[in-house]
Amino acid sequence: MNYSKDSRDKIEKKNKSKTKQMKKKGKVTAFRIIIISLIIGMFALVGGGLGIFIGIIKSTPDPSTLDISPQGNYTSFVYDSEGKPIDSFEPAENREYVELKDIPLNLQHAVVATEDERFYEHNGIDIRGIFRAIVTNLKSGSLSEGASTITQQLIKNNILSSDKAFTRKIQEQYLAIEFEKLYSKDTILEYYLNTIGLGQGVSGVRAASKRYFGKDVKDLSLTECVVIAVITQRPTYYNPISNPENNWEKVKVVLQKMEDQGYITPEEHAAALKENPYENIYEVHQEYLEKEPHSYFIDALFNQLVSDLKDQGYTEANAKKMIYGGGLKIYSTMDTKMQEIADKYIQDDSLYPAHLYKIQLDYSISGKKADGTPIEEQVYNIIVNNEDEVESFKQKQLEEWGITSEDTYTENLIKQPQPQASFVLMDYATGQVKALSGGRGEKSNLSFNYATQAKRQPGSTFKVLAAYAPALDMGKLSPGSEIINEHITYKLGDGKPWSPKNWDGNYTGTYTVRQAIANSMNVIAVKTAVDYVGIENAFDYLKSFGFTTLSDSDKVHSLPLGGLTQGVTPLELNAAYGAIANDGVYVKPVFYTQVKDSEDRIIIDNTNEAITLHSHTVLKQSTARMLTNMMQEVVDGPSPHTGARVRANFKGMPIAGKTGTTTDNKDFVFAGYTPYYVATIWSGYSQPAPINNGGNYHLVIWGKIMSEIHEDLEYKSFPKVTIDNSGVSEIKICTVSGKRATALCEADPNHVVKNEFFTSANKPTEYCDLHVEVEICTESHKVANEYCPADKRVKETRVRKVVDGVIVQDEICDIHGPDNTENPENPGDIPGVSPSPDIPDDGSEGAYPSPTPTPTPTIPEPSLPPTVDPNPTPGVDDDDGFFFPQG
Repeated sequence: MNYSKDSRDKIEKKNKSKTKQMKKKGKVTAFRIIIISLIIGMFALVGGGLGIFIGIIKSTPDPSTLDISPQGNYTSFVYDSEGKPIDSFEPAENREYVELKDIPLNLQHAVVATEDERFYEHNGIDIRGIFRAIVTNLKSGSLSEGASTITQQLIKNNILSSDKAFTRKIQEQYLAIEFEKLYSKDTILEYYLNTIGLGQGVSGVRAASKRYFGKDVKDLSLTECVVIAVITQRPTYYNPISNPENNWEKVKVVLQKMEDQGYITPEEHAAALKENPYENIYEVHQEYLEKEPHSYFIDALFNQLVSDLKDQGYTEANAKKMIYGGGLKIYSTMDTKMQEIADKYIQDDSLYPAHLYKIQLDYSISGKKADGTPIEEQVYNIIVNNEDEVESFKQKQLEEWGITSEDTYTENLIKQPQPQASFVLMDYATGQVKALSGGRGEKSNLSFNYATQAKRQPGSTFKVLAAYAPALDMGKLSPGSEIINEHITYKLGDGKPWSPKNWDGNYTGTYTVRQAIANSMNVIAVKTAVDYVGIENAFDYLKSFGFTTLSDSDKVHSLPLGGLTQGVTPLELNAAYGAIANDGVYVKPVFYTQVKDSEDRIIIDNTNEAITLHSHTVLKQSTARMLTNMMQEVVDGPSPHTGARVRANFKGMPIAGKTGTTTDNKDFVFAGYTPYYVATIWSGYSQPAPINNGGNYHLVIWGKIMSEIHEDLEYKSFPKVTIDNSGVSEIKICTVSGKRATALCEADPNHVVKNEFFTSANKPTEYCDLHVEVEICTESHKVANEYCPADKRVKETRVRKVVDGVIVQDEICDIHGPDNTENPENPGDIPGVSPSPDIPDDGSEGAYPSPTPTPTPTIPEPSLPPTVDPNPTPGVDDDDGFFFPQG
């Protein structure tokens, strides 16, 4: 063999070459495997996606069986609780069909330029628009940009739901392509222009033309066409009545698009910009408002029905379209007689103190200056003291606006009496609202509803909901539990100190929960919420009571005093108190029982099982009944100053409830209930301001309304607190000491013993030590000592006095002593009587020991007893304002 160096080099090179070839071959193989895997993965992905796509398409309804034309043009009727028609929603108010030939080309082109500029080019979906939307959404990180064509929007409005789910979007695009095969572009555009929502509750361009300009659509100018066309993208933001500036900015954008797309000439564009399309919008709007409006109840019903239809998948436009023109039969919960009673007293000016009367004015004008310059001026929420000041206000305002006698204009003046008021009445077992008054004075269309829209401070009504209800329900306190009434300071989250203030300036003694509710004690409500319940728990209970306007910023120490960021509506406050009346079960307020379509099929049902679906338990039954028992004393108890005006005007039926007066007396509230209904009244100035010396007129109105509503109803009592298996005991309590009563307490001629409810965790174990039986010396009229003669001694029951928490010791006879005693008894005894035997705790909640002698006056000092005056001087609930900290 050849072992030379050259031979070895050749062999090594050959081996290295083979190694490189093997490595290269391995790399190529690995690369091929990766490429093949990716290709297979892509095919699998595409195949899987294609399979999903095909599945979605197969689940889509057959286009040939669907009708995308505008449906229905029938009046919907509203009936009261007895089935009598009381109102209607007529199609003329909302939509009027118009053929494309009668719609100006300018309006057609303006809508196309705004909504779908390639409408006449694509086959139902806009590929360029889709890619543009993808890029925009990737940049923004959201799904805010869409690429829906007019065809797709027509399908969404008339056939599919409005959600942005992937499945619905694929179906929409598929149907758009198929419908473009079935319908011409003109037909699709005609249907679309008759269905689009254009604000103010109208759908379709003809109805919009009449609503905004008071003319038929065929008579619109170029600028007026564009004003209507731009509304559809954002109906509220581009509303030409409430937001004309926003509308005009969008009009200018669309006019430029129309010129760029060849729909109008530069000359037409320039002329359109010189026109003021808003000149007569306000005048037409005022004429519309002067038409006979729907009642506040019907307004609330309409809004709830729109919301409920949206929950079923309708768009807002489709929901309104269904109500206006769907031929619905809407069975409301309104009791017509009760509604008339409520309206009668809410509108009775004689029930409101004359010195509080003011008028709130909304004043606007629209027209032209002598030189042709348009006039559009308005001012809102102006307060004058009487009718005599109205005209002088108008003249002064016109001068400020520079209006002269040479100018031509129309004016609109809306007057609202002040203070305003609202009232809600509900059957708390079913949630059915029986009556609702949303304001005083003449109502206009879409007037502000103070019962459902006004978010005002609830004041002391929140003490029950945020403090005492949770404390009882959590087992922290009982109606007879005592809390010290004292100055107290809390350090807030920002480190600042805050001290709640009582309305009467009293910070002494102890109060039971019952007394604290009746006397509306701020300090005790705050201590209960903060120290016993916890603000987080209090907030959670309030949410469970159905309040939707609360926010995390309301989690503050003043929460139980009603110190809220926004406030609550009377409707929601009423439902919360209804939950207490309904044994702790909250039921959502409803304004209708059933809705049927034009073929008598039920599409929404708020009866039977629906009541259960709309309800949930907030409190234990025992908690709710104890609260009811305590709140009866707000009206009828020993401290009736907060609700006595209610009872004075409503006799013959049990009432429980709570008053509420807010900071500086800006809001007056009373939420109360009977064994039949729960009702809430609110009153205050539209622009919050103090109501001085109001005299609780709102309680008079509440009492008069409820008295007449209950006239023909049988007397009923509230259900009693259940003792068996509820964890609640009823114990006899001495109201002087706050401890369990003895026979001596029972014998007190001032009737100081009362039954009180306690949970097992709060049940008192100590017996009264203030009622004592002592021997009195008939000569000195002081406690007999061991030297007083037997014939000079008499037994007497006394109530020991307490000063600053310390029992005042009885004076001892100072006439008889060692030098002048005639027949001393027990000379070695301590002055007084022998101590009473130990009192056994036999477990009987109502039992108390027999009247035996009690310990001597020198016994150790007991714990601090209550010193509450059971009959305090009457005053207005929370008459003194207090500061609500927010932070």
